[in-house]
Amino acid sequence: MTVLRIFFDSSPAASSIRAFGWALFDERGGCIREGRDTAEHWPRGAKREAVLAADLAPLLAFKLPPLSASRLDGAIRLQLEDRLATPLSAQRITIGPQQRDGWVRVTLVEQTLLETLRQLGIARAFSETELIDAAADTWHWCVSQSGHGFVRRDRNNGGSAFALDLPSANHEMPPELALALAAEATPPKTLRIHAALSAETLSSLKQTNTCRLVVEPPWRWTQAEPALFDQATELLPSIESKASSASRASVLRASNTGWRTAAMLVGVALTLHIAATTVAWSSAWWQRWQISRGWQALAAEAGLSEKTTAAAIATQWSRAYAETRHRAGLPAPDDALPLLARAAPSLQALSPGTLRNAVYADRAWTFECTPLDAASQKTLETNLHRAGLQTMSGSTATGYRLRIQLQERAP
Repeated sequence: MTVLRIFFDSSPAASSIRAFGWALFDERGGCIREGRDTAEHWPRGAKREAVLAADLAPLLAFKLPPLSASRLDGAIRLQLEDRLATPLSAQRITIGPQQRDGWVRVTLVEQTLLETLRQLGIARAFSETELIDAAADTWHWCVSQSGHGFVRRDRNNGGSAFALDLPSANHEMPPELALALAAEATPPKTLRIHAALSAETLSSLKQTNTCRLVVEPPWRWTQAEPALFDQATELLPSIESKASSASRASVLRASNTGWRTAAMLVGVALTLHIAATTVAWSSAWWQRWQISRGWQALAAEAGLSEKTTAAAIATQWSRAYAETRHRAGLPAPDDALPLLARAAPSLQALSPGTLRNAVYADRAWTFECTPLDAASQKTLETNLHRAGLQTMSGSTATGYRLRIQLQERAP
């Protein structure tokens, strides 16, 4: 089956009024035809895949201690909190497996972009940055003939990538590349440049870089190895075709024909069971409704909003309680000093010099610590939970970050 891959260098519109570059690949993964058209002129009858530019699908990497899948997700979200200008809820976060050296690769895509791709009939999406493998001690700067490009770091730095187009002046080293190289504790030994650079730019790169430069032809994503297309991280959940859905439905109907009698008996038994338990469930729902009304009445008496839901009552109650305490000249449980006093017994167990910085904001303390082993982290967080505190933690490039706040419970 042929595959049509469309390269998106910007967010498309559902009406597809813009033209995008595309390439048609055969069953062996070879490119057999290329073009640039709007969606209505794309080749028909082929599976559609989206190749997203580096600025549409950033590829990040974080080095973390060994973590379980559940804790890994929380640690990654903690790392992303102060790195993104948009809320995390607006992004689809795809987390790869943790490597043996601790690196974890994370790809971000806006949810609105994925929805637009679905409307255009796209069945699969992946980042262009994964079409060149992360090598050891080698960075790749890939720039196409149109000037669009990205930099793929080496495996020693997690194999992350960032967008970097060809400079408009084309006679000096891009400052983004210079800063990225200077920020690495272990700079790469080789910088492979897949671009058409001027002699002035090459001279500037040689004068300001200590790594070996290797110049290659301009980057063409259509010429990437077929295996890299297949191995790229899936960013868009697959969409089942109507034909395969109809086929499965036909098989299911044929299978159900032989079990109609048994299904009828099961249906009768379920009906009797539901009828017998309806009264019990109705009573339970009635009690729940009465409790909910009681909470809303109590919230109204406390000066909270009448539209407050049961899930938000605990939060608003604690805030109203804190405001009442403050008006009386008294501290609230989640003020800076009371909250710190509650956490102090657990923090005293840390070695001297472990705590490097502490910031209180939005009814919570955030502590920056030196690196802690997994056992120490678990002990600390367990003690804080016993003290009635809610924690969120994760490892950073320089140590361990811990955020604590008071557990909010309904009175």
